[in-house]
Parts: sequence; structure tokens; C-alpha cells
Amino acid sequence: MRLLAPSGHLLLQPPPPLPLPLLPHPKPLKRFKRAAGKKGARTRQGSGAESEDLYDFVFIVAGEKEDGEEMEIGEVACGALGGSDPSCLGLPALEASQRFRSISTLELFTVPLSTEAALTLCHLLSSWVSLESLTLSYNGLGSNIFRLLDSLRALSGQAGCRLRALHLSDLFSPLPILELTRAIVRALPLLRVLSIRVDHPSQRDNPAVPGNAGPPSHIIGDEEIPENCLEQLEMGFPRGAQPAPLLCSVLKASGSLQQLSLDSATFASPQDFGLVLQTLKEYNLALKRLSFHDMNLADCQSEVLFLLQNLTLQEITFSFCRLFEKRPAQFLPEMVAAMKGNSTLKGLRLPGNRLGNAGLLALADVFSEDSSSSLCQLDISSNCIKPDGLLEFAKRLERWGRGAFGHLRLFQNWLDQDAVTAREAIRRLRATCHVVSDSWDSSQAFADYVSTM
Repeated sequence: MRLLAPSGHLLLQPPPPLPLPLLPHPKPLKRFKRAAGKKGARTRQGSGAESEDLYDFVFIVAGEKEDGEEMEIGEVACGALGGSDPSCLGLPALEASQRFRSISTLELFTVPLSTEAALTLCHLLSSWVSLESLTLSYNGLGSNIFRLLDSLRALSGQAGCRLRALHLSDLFSPLPILELTRAIVRALPLLRVLSIRVDHPSQRDNPAVPGNAGPPSHIIGDEEIPENCLEQLEMGFPRGAQPAPLLCSVLKASGSLQQLSLDSATFASPQDFGLVLQTLKEYNLALKRLSFHDMNLADCQSEVLFLLQNLTLQEITFSFCRLFEKRPAQFLPEMVAAMKGNSTLKGLRLPGNRLGNAGLLALADVFSEDSSSSLCQLDISSNCIKPDGLLEFAKRLERWGRGAFGHLRLFQNWLDQDAVTAREAIRRLRATCHVVSDSWDSSQAFADYVSTM
């Protein structure tokens, strides 16, 4: 259950194949054994040396009894962790394990954190200045996320704090994902990388349970977010329309943002999506990479053209975004024209958008002689492309003599329908670019192809 990787990287995960259970609401706090000197430590067999492992601090198991060593923790206020005496909370003293404080990366994957374990983790984090990267993945934090935010705020105030990357994902969150994101960037203004994912809409803990009346006011305050140092922001959204103004407030405070990824984001209208894009144009001038995955952009074609005309973006991804579901005959020429006039865009990824043979041949015009495009990476995977269309695409590239333009990805297309033609197309393409393909059985995708006819 414990892995200590080289270079100060601590990875904790449960042994496979145990699945992550659906965690109930936090149980009432149990009696928590106070660690006292060597009694709370583990000793390596045969080493003869004391081993106060970080594992013991994060995952202390309640219920072990020592006469005179037990106490009732009770509810601890979120703001109390940073400056409290550990002994008054029944938490282990950490000064004896300074060598573990040099670990720079902590990753907890699918390890359920009880309230007791979360308290211990928060106590550790609040002053762990050597920590550079923290990953908490499907730990069932629930309302303990508020304690975590307070401990991270306390850590951010420590001299020499090095935390620059936070990866947080869970099934549920007591806060909507955008409110949680705002709270994180407030608590950690020096963060460079933030990746956050919530699979299901927020479920606040039962208010009938003592201590679960809702998030503290300082966590969800409406005050403006101060300028932060975010360079990379990745967000995975649950179902349901997201309030565009909340996302815009995060983007406006992130002037150093270079990479933005939105997965499964849904907005109430194309106008809301346009508001997000306008914010990017006005406030995120350093943005170079933009990725949208599993978003319905069929009604946002003008907004897509707006992005393709952006002369600061170097890579754009529209993955499974239903781009060509409506008006393909009109939209494709507009899209190609926008790309031909963009000399800064280097990479375009369009997997899963039902491009088809006709769309691929239209896209070939991006590489024509009158184009100013510098495109050198193209991903057209999962686009219902057949061998004859791919062969004609290769011939057009040869005709225009643009030379090698980089990488072409062709995964999960219908190339098995005519293996001879597919091999000839790939042979010709390899004189122009580096081709990455696969041997995929397209029979399972026939129904999807018929729906595009």
C-alpha cells in the first residue's frame, strides 16, 4: 500500500483490484490515539533504527488503546489547524521526522481519507514547506475539503513555501467546481499548475449533522480574486450548466495562464461560451494551448472561428465536440479559410468530430500553395475516414509539394475496409509527414457512420 519512489516522490495507493467505494457522510469522530515519542512509530525489522514513517502520520488508525493516552477530538474549526498545538488535537508531533519533510511530491490515489486521517494530513500540510506537488485523487474528502483549504492557506503563508502544483479529483464535492476553484486560487496565489475534476454535481453534507452547516464564509467569499501565478489550468466538470461569470473571474485573475483545458464543460448558451472566449482574448494574452473535450460546440461555430483566427494560440484541441454536426458544407470552408490565414497555429487536434472523407479533403486545402498556415501537427483520429479519402488527401499534399509538415494521427478510422488502399495512402503520406496509425476494427462503428450519411 506504500510506495516511495526516487527523488523525494511519495506515492500512496491501495492494492489493486479493490475499487473505490462510494463513501458515506463522515462518521462521528472516534477516539484518536495520541502519538507519544517512540510508541507512535514503526520500526523497520532488522534495522535497529527508529522509523517514524510519513505513512503513520497520514494514516493513523484510530481505535488502538493506550491507558491514559486517549482523548476525544471533537469538531475542530477550519482555521484552527495552522496555529494550534498538535497535542491539543491528539495529533502526532512532527518535529521528530524532519527527514520526511524533504519529500517534494505526495500523491494519494483512491485512498479513502477518514475525518481523523484528513485532520492529520491537514496538520502535516500546514507547514510542509518543501512540498512542491500534491495529488489527491478520489479520496472521498467531503466537507474535509474545507479543512484542506485552510491548511493550504496556512502553508502558503509559510516562508519558503514551494507548493506549485495541485491535482485534485473526487466523485463529489460539497462545493460546485467553480467555487472550489476560486477558493483554491485564493488560498494558493503562487500555484503554477492546477488540475481539478469533480465527476458528479456538488452534494452538500447533511446539514442535520453537527458541524456540516455549510462551507465557512471565508472559503466562498464573493470578494474579487487577487492576481495569481497560474500557468496551467485543467478542469473536468460534472453534468449541468456552469456559470460562465465564475469561470471568467478565475481567468481574469490568471494573467500568466499559458495552457487551459476544459473537459465536459456545459454553458447555458453560446453567448456564455463566447463570454469565456472574450475573457481569454482580453486577459490571457500569454495563452498558447487551449483544449476542449466532450463539449457540444455544434451551435458555437462562430466562436470556434474566433479561436482559429487567434494569432497567439499555438495548439488547439476540439476533442469529441460535435463540430461538424450542423452546417458542415458552410462551416468547413469558413474553418479552412481561418486556418489558412493563421501563421502561428502549429497544432490542431480534431478527434471524434465525424469529419469523414469530405471533411478531410476540405481540410487538405489548409496546406495549399496560397496558404499562410504553419500547421505541423494534425490529429484526425476517430473521424469516420475511409481509405479512398485518405489516399486522395495524400495525393493532394503531394500535388502542392509542401514538404514534410510534421505529425499526422489517424487512430480509430475505417482504414480496415480496404487494407491495400490504406497501405498505399499511408505510404504516400509518410513522404510528407510522420504518420501514427493503428489496426482498428471499424465494424463496431458502422451505426455511427450511417447516422452521418
